[in-house]
Amino acid sequence: MLDSKPLLKFACWCFLATIPLLATIILAGLITYWGFGVDRLGGNFIVFSGVVPIEERRVFGFLASSVPTIFVQIALWHLFMMFRQYSQTKLVALRTISHLRAFAKYSLLTVISAFLLSGVMRWAMGVFDDAPLWTHLGFSITHLVMLFSSAIIYIATYLIEEGYRHGQEIQEYV
Repeated sequence: MLDSKPLLKFACWCFLATIPLLATIILAGLITYWGFGVDRLGGNFIVFSGVVPIEERRVFGFLASSVPTIFVQIALWHLFMMFRQYSQTKLVALRTISHLRAFAKYSLLTVISAFLLSGVMRWAMGVFDDAPLWTHLGFSITHLVMLFSSAIIYIATYLIEEGYRHGQEIQEYV
């Protein structure tokens, strides 16, 4: 039988290195696009958006984008703490499950807030200026997949928690 512990430990350390980098990139992208109005870097190497935000509206786009960014930062922090918890204890504990549940919850809030505020963001980019604001709302298959995946993870944490507690009861009984 293959021992997965070294591979699992390596994966945890990779996530512990990658998650802060991802959080930093997200913040840098928010500041670069809305703060400085830069829509692409290195020609077309990194494209934040197909349009440059309108100068006078950038602050509104920044504020609207900040809400889902805050939620995703909190979600990533919980994910980081979950992997840190595992790398330190090597056990799935209730604390690890609660971090995974919080990650799923904040991921849901990220997608919902991004959808609800997408009209403001698109308005700040100058997209659909002549239409009512509610028609600016943008929802994609990516949003749907994120909502579905986050909901699955959220419900799965309750199943894992129930199994963990059941295992603890059996261990105490024996």
